[in-house]
Formats: sequence, C-alpha cells, structure tokens
Amino acid sequence: MLLAVLAVACTKRNDQAEIDLNVNYEINRNPLITDTLCYTNEAGNLFLITEIQWFLSDIELKNETGNWTLLRQRGISDTLDASRVFYIDTDIPETQNLRSCPVKTGHYTAIRFTFGLDDYDNYTGLFNDPPESEMFWPDVLGGGYHYMKLNGKYAGSSGRLKPFAIHLGIGQNEDCTEFYQNYFIVELPLDFDVKANADNRLDLTMVIDNWFRNPHVIDFNDLGSSIMQNQNAQRLFNGNGKDVFKIGKPNDNNIKMKREARIVEKFNEVMHYATPKPHFWTWENVRQTFEQIKESDKNRS
Repeated sequence: MLLAVLAVACTKRNDQAEIDLNVNYEINRNPLITDTLCYTNEAGNLFLITEIQWFLSDIELKNETGNWTLLRQRGISDTLDASRVFYIDTDIPETQNLRSCPVKTGHYTAIRFTFGLDDYDNYTGLFNDPPESEMFWPDVLGGGYHYMKLNGKYAGSSGRLKPFAIHLGIGQNEDCTEFYQNYFIVELPLDFDVKANADNRLDLTMVIDNWFRNPHVIDFNDLGSSIMQNQNAQRLFNGNGKDVFKIGKPNDNNIKMKREARIVEKFNEVMHYATPKPHFWTWENVRQTFEQIKESDKNRS
C-alpha cells in the first residue's frame, strides 16, 4: 500500500511543472524608458512615465480539451484569496517575474486573466503589508484596491511639466451611493507546452501606448488626473485596455529589448550628471543621431 501511494505521488509530481511569466513594457515598439521625456501620444501630449503599479488576478491556462487551470502564486497558501493575485511594480524588479505553483504538464492553447481585481477579490483588508497595501482604494469611493497606478508627467501648453495620474479602480456616481466594477478580463491565444524538468516561461507584455489611443484618444489636458472619481474616464480606459496585452514565448526580440533597456538605464544614469539640464539628451535622440550618421555614411558610399 505504501509503495502504491508513493507511486501515485511520484506520478503526480512528474506530471506537473512550474511556470514563470516575465512582465515587459513596450511603448512605440520599444522597451519602456522611465523618467525620460521622450514619448508623444495620439493627442499630441509630450510625456514621460515615472512608474506603473498594478494587479493581475485569476490567471488561467486552457488545455486542448478546453479545461482551464488557475495559476496560483508560489509561496502563498492556495487557501488564501491573495494566492490568485499578482502585484507588479516597475520599481520592484522581482515583481516583474510572476512565479506560479506547479500545473499539469501538456499543451495549452489560451491564457486569460483579470486586469485588476474582480468584485469577489477586491475587498479592503486583502493585503496587510506594503507594497500591496499601499494600493488601497478609499472606502468612501468603494474600497478595496487600485487596479493600476500609471504615473508620469506631460508638457502643458506653457511647456512646463504637469503630473498625470492614471489611477484605475472601482467607479461611483456623483454622491458615492452607487459603485461600478471597472475590471476587465483578457483572453489571448497561446501555443505553449508545459514540460516537466524544463524552464517553462512566457513573456507578458503591456503595450502602454494602447492605453491612450484605441478606441478612445486620451488627452492628458482633459484626463490627466483626478479620474478616481470620474466614472466616465474609468470606462474609457476600460475600453482601451482590451488590446494592451500580448503574450508569447521569450524570443530574441524580447532579449534584445531587455538588453537595450539596460543600456538605456545606464545611459540615463550617466546623463543625469553629464548634461546641463534634465532631458537635454535622451537615448531616443542619441539613437536617431547614430542612425542619421549611418545613413549619411551609406549615401557617401
């Protein structure tokens, strides 16, 4: 009997494997560069991004028979609601790697997840410790937690930088007597084999510029801040979020993007001390200068 139990246990372990989801950020088809004034949205706002803090929850994989498997956080008891929720923060590198408990090996054809937290999970007190607890959403506005804080600055009409704060979460009517859920579910096709004793990784990319353009063009002059109490603005971003995410296996392009992101980070550190004023040189205009030099060399040849 003991041998039989051990045999079943071993079979179960050999039939399962852990999964890691690497989170990336893309804007204008390039890796995100924070704290650098080098982006322009569809409304013509020149802007920079300082940080992105957000939640993903109820991540599931669909197998070939149509069954869905829930991914739970490694290291958290699966009896806790928090095990279904992943916190991601551009200022905390380790949160960019979502580590899942083992799932059954095999071929998976789709992934789906909730952006933010649904009405079952989004309750005050789910998190007691920072940084997750610092994402709280005021009880008077519906309670629970932000889905996302996307913070930055943009050049106003005077040329001076103004802050923008895209803070998404529960909406409410004018007198805060009714509340509205603004989370949404994303489902993406997948071609992914989970193998035992293998490095099972997926790249999940947030295409940041899509938050501001499709189908609703966002102008920071109109919707740059104070949208926590603006349900109309919350719904616009809810609509724009449907094509913000893409999924795939790690590839050479993603590796190249990450390498360039590290180069940009070092470049910004040097320029912080070397230039006469902030944003005097950006990686983007340095790269354009190199491309112009290359083109000039070609024409000379």
